[in-house]
Amino acid sequence: MFRFLIPLLLFACAFAPAQATAFQWLDEAGTMHHLDEYSGKPVLLHLWASWCPPCRAEMPELSAWLKKHPEVTLLPVSVDNEFADAKNFLAGQHIVMPALLTDQSQAMSMGARGLPTTIIISANGKIKQGFIGARNWLDSDFTSKVLREFTPADK
Repeated sequence: MFRFLIPLLLFACAFAPAQATAFQWLDEAGTMHHLDEYSGKPVLLHLWASWCPPCRAEMPELSAWLKKHPEVTLLPVSVDNEFADAKNFLAGQHIVMPALLTDQSQAMSMGARGLPTTIIISANGKIKQGFIGARNWLDSDFTSKVLREFTPADK
């Protein structure tokens, strides 16, 4: 019985991030930002890296998806070592997104155990759902999960 329980517990704990508002990143100007700056607003946090093959593969689709859903606040935060790596990848793919940078310990504090990691954070700062691995941004079920957080409750 216990040999089945241990893998189940490990799977359940695979996405167990710390307090979401403690997450921080740098913008290209070198300004440190914190997730609590978005208090009262839902956020889609996307952790990626230019050296990550699944990240590289999904970024053009994520960019196209975002153009269809401008109501979504996306924070595409790279765990590259240098801004230049993230900027060069985005520019080379003609992806218009800011180059934001954090380190691996910050990413892990949000529950990232692999890249890419996409995290839906509600307007009250609670992590609603996290997804490790590349997403199919054309999938209507996944889109519905994400957009639910960005639709006003009074509609």
